[in-house]
Amino acid sequence: LAPGRSVEHCIVRLSSAMRPPNDVVKTSIGKAVLRATGPKLRKAKLFPTFAIKTFRGNNVRSGNLLFSGCKVGQPETDYFAHCLCTQLTEKVNPALKPFVQKFWSYSDYPLSLGLSDYCAHDIDGNPPSGRIFFPYVLILKPIRKAGTSCASEPTVSAAASEEVSSATCPHHAHSNKKHGKGQTDEGGVERFDRFLEDMESIHSGTILFDLFCCPEPKAAIDPTRLQRIGRIITTSEAIPSHPDDNLFFRHQKKEEDFALRPEWERAAKMKCSVGHRKGSISKLAGWKLFEEQIERNTYVDFEKS
Repeated sequence: LAPGRSVEHCIVRLSSAMRPPNDVVKTSIGKAVLRATGPKLRKAKLFPTFAIKTFRGNNVRSGNLLFSGCKVGQPETDYFAHCLCTQLTEKVNPALKPFVQKFWSYSDYPLSLGLSDYCAHDIDGNPPSGRIFFPYVLILKPIRKAGTSCASEPTVSAAASEEVSSATCPHHAHSNKKHGKGQTDEGGVERFDRFLEDMESIHSGTILFDLFCCPEPKAAIDPTRLQRIGRIITTSEAIPSHPDDNLFFRHQKKEEDFALRPEWERAAKMKCSVGHRKGSISKLAGWKLFEEQIERNTYVDFEKS
């Protein structure tokens, strides 16, 4: 995760964490619970998730990163509609708490991904000579738009004049796609899995995301401290995967990061306000806050030539 360095031995997976609940909930009790959760979950069409697996030498296990958007999904069917990040806000609708409470038995911070393991070794499996440097949160800002044709979508050659460094990776789209379907279902509603067909149209050299980092908790509320540090660029076409492909992306506990940076745990609990939002940094820091902060265009840009 250093400017000027490219990492190529990667697999990435683009998927939706679940199907739209409104499409699958059929019982009266289920529908009542869904209504109680509010309109966002009922209207959700897609739950974009993005995972990276980086292979490392020296018999060191792979480095894994996982990114998500809104916990209750998004109304758009465009996978690339919003930013994704390695942390979800800790605000949870009361109606959903019984269903997500079990995650807190696994970790005190189940909605935040640890990043120190990914930064603990380089591509050759060598540890740093001194202190491990890693950010508090990583953010992906979409560059590609759904439905963009190969001829018009951003590519490495088209963006070369503004690039200094990049993260390049072969990518692997999560798909159970059945070929031959139209873009809508029998009721004329746009199909949930249409985004998978868009994934299969991605070709080598496509710029998918800009990669940003939030270096430490307090930087989450200061848009001038966010950093653009790289890009996700494909080096192959996308292919469909299947539920039994045994491809696993390890989740690192945030406690492991806090063990190396104990001051971050205290800072994440600090009360703050951003616009009309009030709460702790851990409750506010998620895809929406970072998307708004990046749009201010005041971040530190290590990719600018």
